[in-house]
Amino acid sequence: MAGLRISGLASGIDTETMIKQLMQAERAPVDRLAQKKQTLTWQRDAYREMNRGLLDLRTAASDMLLSKNYMSKTVTSSDTSKVSVTASSTATTGSVTIDKVGQLASSASVTMKTVPGQAGSATLADSGLFTVDGNGKVNVQINTFSADGTAVSETLSLDSTQTLTDLTAAINSKTSLGMSAVYNDLTGKLVITKTSTGKLNPSGADISITDANTATEKVNSADPVLGKDGKNAKYTIGGQELEQRTNTFTQNGLTITLNGASDSPVTLNTKVDTQANFDSIKKFIDKYNEMIDKMNSKVREEKYRDFQPLTDAQRKELSEDQVKKWEEKAISGVLRNDNFLRNGINQFRSAISSKIDTGYTYQSGTDTVALNYMSQIGITTTSDFRDGGKLKIDETKLKKMLEEQPEGVYKLFTVDAPNPVTNPDGSVTPNPGGLDGFVRQIQGFSNIIREKISKVAGLDGAIATTYRLGKSLADVDKSMLSWEERLAKKENAYYRRFAAMEQAMNQANSQSATLANYLGQ
Repeated sequence: MAGLRISGLASGIDTETMIKQLMQAERAPVDRLAQKKQTLTWQRDAYREMNRGLLDLRTAASDMLLSKNYMSKTVTSSDTSKVSVTASSTATTGSVTIDKVGQLASSASVTMKTVPGQAGSATLADSGLFTVDGNGKVNVQINTFSADGTAVSETLSLDSTQTLTDLTAAINSKTSLGMSAVYNDLTGKLVITKTSTGKLNPSGADISITDANTATEKVNSADPVLGKDGKNAKYTIGGQELEQRTNTFTQNGLTITLNGASDSPVTLNTKVDTQANFDSIKKFIDKYNEMIDKMNSKVREEKYRDFQPLTDAQRKELSEDQVKKWEEKAISGVLRNDNFLRNGINQFRSAISSKIDTGYTYQSGTDTVALNYMSQIGITTTSDFRDGGKLKIDETKLKKMLEEQPEGVYKLFTVDAPNPVTNPDGSVTPNPGGLDGFVRQIQGFSNIIREKISKVAGLDGAIATTYRLGKSLADVDKSMLSWEERLAKKENAYYRRFAAMEQAMNQANSQSATLANYLGQ
């Protein structure tokens, strides 16, 4: 009701408090809707928490599809000052010896001389390096080769009034040339160097600089005084001399870097990095167990039905600590026995015991063993039923399999099994060899559960009308708004009635006073 409300002046009744008490009873339906909204919000947020956890698990499963997590290698060099090395998961275990390093790869370069002491601010016309054409232009043709040996030619056209610094910048900006140019004011030398190493032109100079105005070659990298051609790295393995254009190169899964010439042999030893591979698997299993814990805790969480969400009025009557303790119980159990989570847990449990179509066999003594179950590499569920399907690792067994059968372990986790066969009658024959690898199954199950949950609770930031709980929350908001409008009208009606009563009593009091005054006379 608009305007100032003054009550109780004639009657002495605290109508404000009385109306608040009356409205408190009238607000019961709104309070119930507010409690329902809070419960739905808690449920939505709990679902989204599970969705985020499932996304993390799916991401971890995707990372575990990489072979490096199962077949990482470690490699050592007997002399890192001469040869350093790293290994990829495809490297072959064993030893290789580099008998000697004949020479390191180097870059081609040329030097052009101006007058000693001439600053970079000197004009090209004054430098004397190139001629000036009738248009006042200096045209410089640079011929070179790319790192893969492809011929490259660029002509730079500058005004003769531009400086040596401008020429240097122009060369550096031409990325196709792959060159670095530096001008030294003290020596008056312009040094142009290839950024890539190696002999790039097998039939001639790697770099040539030509005055395009006169078609005169000014310098090339084959010049014994002003030039230096690139050199290939040379090294000997097994008596055979090999060459590379760079000092770092990859060979049989090893990335080798030649650091210095040497006549002494350097041995590279490669072996399976069992500990690193074990740690990768353990990290994923820990992430899996963390998600199983989260899902089980929500499914098993106690439901305290006597603890409903607090209304605003109830919250005001309690201390901050009391509110916190109450809401801990009120929010508990919002996903108790949830079907999505229970089914998800069962799907995860099935993956660890399912037959996997690796197609991988190995010899154990005289027996040929088919590797199809996670238990064969030491990964099983715990024996404690309270763990709800968490996994445990037999460290000794897993490390032994990673050492001896890393490819088999890799397939157990990652193999993509053939699809089931759909028969003419519509029935489905599952792949008799087994299912996908363990992490592929976990990846798939995570996707399925997330899709189901998203339909109910939406993803973070989703529009309310796109998921079921969002629609329910919108309906509750609509009902609350309708009730608030009705209650506002009700409250105004109460104020009008009490105002009418005050007015009547005021009139009665006035009449009484008049009568008393009359009788007194």
